[in-house]
Amino acid sequence: MDPAETPPDNASSIPISDDTGIKPPIRLHHMLSNIPYDIFLMVVFSCWNGGKRSDGTNFPITASHVCRTWRRYALDTGIFWATLEFRQARPHRAIMKYKIWLERARGSPLDIFIGFQPFKAASVKNAKSIMRLIMPHVSHWRSFRVEHVPKKIVRLIFDRLRDVSAPSLEVLKVVGERSRRPFQPVARTTLKLKPFVHGEASSLKELALVGFPYGYFVTRFSGLQVLQLTQSDFFEAGSIENVQSIQHILTCLPNLRTLDIDCARYIPANHRSLPLTGSPPPRISHPSLTELLIYLPKSDLDMTLSSLDLPQVRYFLTRTQIEMALGVNLLPLLSQHHPFPNLLSLRLGAGYSGLFNLNFNHTSDRPGQINLTHLEDALAGLPLLKALTFDQVDFEGGKWLHCLGTRCPGLHWLTFIQCGGCTLEQIRTVVEARRKRNGFDALVRLVIEQWSTGNFIAIEESAEQWLKRSLIFEVTYPANDLNRHSYLSVVEGLEPSPRFTGMNPRSTRR
Repeated sequence: MDPAETPPDNASSIPISDDTGIKPPIRLHHMLSNIPYDIFLMVVFSCWNGGKRSDGTNFPITASHVCRTWRRYALDTGIFWATLEFRQARPHRAIMKYKIWLERARGSPLDIFIGFQPFKAASVKNAKSIMRLIMPHVSHWRSFRVEHVPKKIVRLIFDRLRDVSAPSLEVLKVVGERSRRPFQPVARTTLKLKPFVHGEASSLKELALVGFPYGYFVTRFSGLQVLQLTQSDFFEAGSIENVQSIQHILTCLPNLRTLDIDCARYIPANHRSLPLTGSPPPRISHPSLTELLIYLPKSDLDMTLSSLDLPQVRYFLTRTQIEMALGVNLLPLLSQHHPFPNLLSLRLGAGYSGLFNLNFNHTSDRPGQINLTHLEDALAGLPLLKALTFDQVDFEGGKWLHCLGTRCPGLHWLTFIQCGGCTLEQIRTVVEARRKRNGFDALVRLVIEQWSTGNFIAIEESAEQWLKRSLIFEVTYPANDLNRHSYLSVVEGLEPSPRFTGMNPRSTRR
């Protein structure tokens, strides 16, 4: 028998042979068979992430083949059998196997994944077979994911969910069919999904919709805490329309903690948004949002941030978990309203900063430079800031550096990416001033990323030596954003990812 297969539950009454499982040495077998149940669970959960291993095998099945004691323990632990994944081109065997698993699960919370593979042939028949298997257990669903499934199958699946309740459902993720267009990960659809219209899903906390309209969901499930929307409509709408959409989402979802907005298109650095057709909507405040991930054209992004007060937000990220660069044109807003008082990390750019920052010649945004006069007051509204990055900023003889010695008492990381208009000695003076100021933390890390030629920060040897003795200091070539060691990646554990779609990386059920 293949170790990945599911033997009958009465297999504990038959000898375990080399063909049916693992046969450890006699002494080890004796030790394993005497492990108490609670220790067994500790061993298993330290090795098992809830799904299949990288070699395609399922750990609970492997554990159930070790010895009779472990098999009894495995069969008595319902959560081991509560993950159903339909990734097979011919799902009949999986359906037969999962019938046994659902009996063993004994009402444990179920995590269900349906991929596109079962629908390459006999698609409707396979979809109905899968739904017949899982629908009687809908009250035990904890997460339900449907990815890249044909539209007609998605309609069939969600039509079955209109009149039922899923009281235990916490995570719902639906990803549309793959698109054939370049730079567009999923096909656009107008299919409106409306699950639980006549039922309830009161525990739903995380929702990801990639390619599907979202209006029904944000008005129906007001308890959402994590929302990911990947929609090409965001790219085609104007700035004001996008701001209104985002404000509507935040107004409907008062408990939202993470919002991920993605326009599902590649945005070139020279992209020009549609001209404004009206006045921006009034500002609104959201009390609980802590993470905001936005991938929109720059003008849409700037107007969105200008329209929000987010007292709990800690950082701004792109769709690849890279810190989003806020333009210096937002400094007047930051100085006047102090809309993000709990911000931990801030990246300020004098111009648009794309995924790869490969501008070889330093050029500053002269019209935007006047906004740097608001830098000191803007930093005054960020008392908890731990990391500050300047991206392609001209400090004009160092006159915008002085406030770094008098603001942000908890600042630990300071980074300059292709900046100019100052010297390393001027930066050293700021570092020293912070050390002497009462109530201020000393800088821990100072990084300068720039090319060896160009109008960048002048490096004096004496200042360089002093900084190397005083803190972690390095001068490097500009790094790819995906490979940069930032405060968010090192301290907060937010590792950049090359993936452009998917559930939020810190989701409880990915």
